[in-house]
Amino acid sequence: MRKRLLPIVAILAVIVAACSSEKTSTSASSSPAADQPAAAAPSGAAQSYTGEIMDSACAAMGSHEMMMKQEGAKDAKECTLKCVAGGSKFALFDAASKTTYQLDDQTKPKDFAGQKVKVTGTLDSSTHTIHVENIEAS
Repeated sequence: MRKRLLPIVAILAVIVAACSSEKTSTSASSSPAADQPAAAAPSGAAQSYTGEIMDSACAAMGSHEMMMKQEGAKDAKECTLKCVAGGSKFALFDAASKTTYQLDDQTKPKDFAGQKVKVTGTLDSSTHTIHVENIEAS
């Protein structure tokens, strides 16, 4: 029984830590832009950002692997949706640069959970949040 509980407790601790860090600051892996003043406004022109729509907990780990095993999720979409239902938020994860972007719109990403996408919007560099205008599969 203890052997089964230990991994569950460890994963819950990771999720709680990820959710807590979202509320107080951007993740350590975000970027040097997080050091800019908090009063910085979003950039004027919309830009495109590519990556995978993930949940913030898995994005912080850089993979769905651990949560998929733990939750018994069959794919990235199911994992993302289960983690969001459990309290995580939708995020855009760029695997090439290992960058996680928070998304201000938590409705549009649901249709693209676990998919590679192109998000168009403006980046608020102080919070590392994309103000989403559009999301499309890539």
